Amino acid sequence: MKKLVALATLLVVLTACGGGGRPSEDDIAKALKDKDNPVSAMATGANDDQIDCIAKALHESDLSDDALQAFVDGDEDFEGDKEDEDAIADMAADIGKCITG
Repeated sequence: MKKLVALATLLVVLTACGGGGRPSEDDIAKALKDKDNPVSAMATGANDDQIDCIAKALHESDLSDDALQAFVDGDEDFEGDKEDEDAIADMAADIGKCITG
């Protein structure tokens, strides 16, 4: 019983502290708007609606949670795996639609 209580407590703490999981669309949009974040270059000249569209496309993509978190954090040293590379290629058209309408 003590193990179950400890596990439940750990899950609550991790959830409350944002311990992992997929970054939200809002977090992604903020990263795209943050001029100090290197990923903001991909949204240069985009308006808020376009940035929200890009954030949604990224959030709904097959990028791993770790890759998306590295994106939000501006972690230029992150190296995704083959699945992340494929996910980027797969979503290029969706992101293009966000910019062109």
